[in-house]
Amino acid sequence: MNVNLVEYLVARDGVPFRKGLAFDYVLAGDGIYLAASNDGLDVRVPIASCDVRGLPLVYPACNLKHGRLPQWIWDGIVWAANAGYMAGREVLLAVTFAPGVGYRLIVPPQVAGPVSVVYRPPSDAVLEIHSHGPYPAVFSMTDDCDEQRLRLYGVVGQLGTELPVVSLRAGAYGHFLPVAWGSVFDGDPGGFRDA
Repeated sequence: MNVNLVEYLVARDGVPFRKGLAFDYVLAGDGIYLAASNDGLDVRVPIASCDVRGLPLVYPACNLKHGRLPQWIWDGIVWAANAGYMAGREVLLAVTFAPGVGYRLIVPPQVAGPVSVVYRPPSDAVLEIHSHGPYPAVFSMTDDCDEQRLRLYGVVGQLGTELPVVSLRAGAYGHFLPVAWGSVFDGDPGGFRDA
C-alpha cells in the first residue's frame, strides 16, 4: 500500500480518516483544514475559510490525547516565568509526555535575554511556552517563524502587573489555531487572563 507524506481529502460524510504520514489537507463545507496528529495531539487547523456547498462543516479541533495538563504544570510555568521576569530575562519551558510517567515540565538548555530566548526545541514536546516579561502576551513574527512543529505553543506576558495574560495556540507546520486555557490545562489560571 502506497502512503504519501501529505494527502488531499474531501469531507463528504463528515471528518475523513487521516491518510497522510505527516498531515492531510481537508476540503469541507466551511473551508480548507490541515489535519495532523502525533503521540500527544490531534488537530484540525483552518487554512482558508470559505463556503463549499454540498459538503458538511467540520470545524477546527484540538485534542490532547493524554488529557489536559495538570494544575502543577501551570503553577510551575507561572513560577518560572515570574522568576525570569525578576531576573530580567525571558524563559522557555516545555511539557513532554512519557507513558507510565505522565506529563513532565522541563527547562530546555537556552540563552535568554530581556526580549528573546534561543533554545533547541525538544523533539517530543506537547507544549512550548515562553515568557515576554512585562510585554504583551502576543505571538511575534519571530515566534511564527520558530513555531513550525506540531504542538501547542504559548506565551505569558504583562508579568509584574495586576493582570498578567496567557495566549495559547495549536501549531501545525506553520498554521495556527488559538485555543483556550481551559482546553489545555486542568485547574485554575490563577490571576492570569486568557487572551
